[in-house]
Amino acid sequence: MSVPLAPYPLPSGWNLRPARPRSRLITSVLVVCCLALSAALWDAVLGEHTVLGTILALVLLGFLAVVAVGGERAGGERALPEFVNALALTRAETRPADSWVSFFRQRAPSLWSCLWLLGGGLVTTAACGILIVRCIVAGGQSLLVLVFLVPLTLAAVIVALAGANSLAVRGRARWFARRPRGLVVGRSGVTLYSFDRGEFDRSWPWDAIVDVVPGGLVDARRGNTVPELKLHAADADGVVEEHHVPVDSLASHAWLVYVVLRFWREHPELRDELDTSAGQDRMASWMAGLTEAADARRV
Repeated sequence: MSVPLAPYPLPSGWNLRPARPRSRLITSVLVVCCLALSAALWDAVLGEHTVLGTILALVLLGFLAVVAVGGERAGGERALPEFVNALALTRAETRPADSWVSFFRQRAPSLWSCLWLLGGGLVTTAACGILIVRCIVAGGQSLLVLVFLVPLTLAAVIVALAGANSLAVRGRARWFARRPRGLVVGRSGVTLYSFDRGEFDRSWPWDAIVDVVPGGLVDARRGNTVPELKLHAADADGVVEEHHVPVDSLASHAWLVYVVLRFWREHPELRDELDTSAGQDRMASWMAGLTEAADARRV
């Protein structure tokens, strides 16, 4: 059974069902596996089993990376855009063109993923560091293991830094007076807030947007795509340029972002809705239709 989506169908290859958060059982199993690998690694390090320690460090690092990447989007596609005063998304230096806007917030890294990368990266880095020192002291054929240990240590440092950076990004998103990142849709046009300082913000008036094009790289193994959305907009000289909208990093479903941009580009007579709660009600009905279609496909 299938339910047609309104007002536009789901682009080819996109996922219909929003991602689900990991269950507590799966999370517990992953943590136990990580702790077991860490314990085995340190047992090999303390037992002076250099080769075994190197292999376990490689396995642990790969396990950390695979779990982190696999859970990056879990549960992050359910939110509706926030209906906020446009002034709250500025530094109040100039009067915004709109009074109220719909804000698609960029997803902040989860605390779980931050600690997962930071803790696992530090444990692996420390273990590899001890193994490197032991190989140098032992000399002889033990130095051959450094060919694997040195790049492995660098990879572990990168994983730890990724966790630290994610933790910093998560903290910045919660500090007072920090403007959040995301996509703003208002009566006057669309704005993409990329960084807090604003040098890389991009804005497109509705009249300048020529087309909204969905796409994505096909994943043949899983049979779906990584959602991509591109805006074709004309600059001041009338030259049409292509701009990427990072729908895969927003807290809302990619289809909803696509529908919002396409619908109000094609219906200028209804753009006043974006300044009132009527626009939010319309988006909520679209998202309800998506949920109904996902439930119907499950049956």
